[in-house]
Amino acid sequence: MASLSDVLSPDHLPAMPAALAQAIPLVLDPESELSELERVIRTDEVLTTAVLRRANSSMYGVPGQEFDLRRSIARLGRYPLQRCILQQQCSQMLSGSNVAFDLQRGAMWRSALAGALAAETIAREYLPGEVPLAFMCGLVRDIGKLALNVTFGSDYLPLTAAHYRTGRSFVEIEMDAFGFDHALIGSALARQWGLPERVADAIEWHHAPPPPGPTHDPLYDVVHAADMICLWAGTGLGIDGMDYQLAPHVRDSFNLNRQSVEELIAAVWSKLTDEEEALGLSSEQQGAAA
Repeated sequence: MASLSDVLSPDHLPAMPAALAQAIPLVLDPESELSELERVIRTDEVLTTAVLRRANSSMYGVPGQEFDLRRSIARLGRYPLQRCILQQQCSQMLSGSNVAFDLQRGAMWRSALAGALAAETIAREYLPGEVPLAFMCGLVRDIGKLALNVTFGSDYLPLTAAHYRTGRSFVEIEMDAFGFDHALIGSALARQWGLPERVADAIEWHHAPPPPGPTHDPLYDVVHAADMICLWAGTGLGIDGMDYQLAPHVRDSFNLNRQSVEELIAAVWSKLTDEEEALGLSSEQQGAAA
């Protein structure tokens, strides 16, 4: 059986898209110039197309007018532009199928986008100074599943199924089967990519955030809550299904009662539909990701 070091070897780790690696420091730096983001965008033809499509979509465009790249960047503004870059670049990594977790093509990407939108929505109310970071963490929270798919493929299901017991969370099943879970693998992958430590930590804790204490970081709670909202909304359900639990302190901190959860799920689905239309996904592609 593959060990943790085997999974984390370069042969088993997907590469971060070059443009994303250049963009992330600029996305997280509130002092960065739009001209610096423009330089990164121009290095990637597909990213350039995505930005142009977004700026000329019904969400931002003006009927009868088309904007070139520079004017598109100005029209979008900093945060929508940052979101567009992160979405397009991450879609390249996450849009394929995932045999290990029995996810059809597009399902993992839709779950990633839904998680980003949920984290953004929760952060706007409870962590307003960290909205861009929360969006990024929600988007990449499950990247560990990429490495596990490369390593185990179709062998992943029987290896985990042997440890299934009613009432256990899936991270417990993974720990028994391998000695690590996809959240731990995801955090290690994030560090190898050079992502900020808080992003890596948020990935590691997105299923089991530590309780409040002297070093408590509410970003972990936001990403955990966003992940649970996605599960309840039915996005990206694979072999792990809904075998996860909402941390009680997160439920209480964000007042996640039945009404508020239903409102969050409705908001995420509405935003997800808008984002998919802005990204130019066809109805067939959206259906394949469901």
